[in-house]
Amino acid sequence: MIVTITGKPCSGKSSIGKVFAERYNFKLMPMGDIFREYAKKLGFGTITKFVDDERIKLIDAKVDGRIKSIGKKQLNDNIVFVSRTAWFLIPKSFKVFLDVSIDVAAERLVADKRESEPVKNKREAKLLLTQRWESENSRYQELYNKDNTHLENYDLVILTDNKTVDEIVLEIYNGYKKFLKQNKT
Repeated sequence: MIVTITGKPCSGKSSIGKVFAERYNFKLMPMGDIFREYAKKLGFGTITKFVDDERIKLIDAKVDGRIKSIGKKQLNDNIVFVSRTAWFLIPKSFKVFLDVSIDVAAERLVADKRESEPVKNKREAKLLLTQRWESENSRYQELYNKDNTHLENYDLVILTDNKTVDEIVLEIYNGYKKFLKQNKT
């Protein structure tokens, strides 16, 4: 069964997806990493440089094509996708949304010192994160008529502000087990 994890930037998606996959023997598909690889091949050094570039749609098409293909061929395999789009590209998945307040997200981004998202301070981080979230949602609405911000799209929504990775991973696993029981036919 496929689990899809999406959420706001700096909500902990990558860390949580990795721990979940390791702990519960799922194959990890970190689509953000794959997205960044494609972007780098097109000459983008940072996320901030390609957020509003039209070539981003080429990357979306490649990444989303991979998601659809895996979702069709391996629907019954234990796979966890960390992706903004897998929740609707693989409709029969267990869909998780990780939420985070803008203040906590900005603090995380400043502390992470990511090469792909360089920021100097919390104010700059908040601006970048807000622009990125709005740009991505706008793009997905244009491409797919899907809105990541509608929380009713998901089977489980978790606010990550004051929780540890272990607490969140366990919450996802418990929600996943409940989802499996409810969807047995």
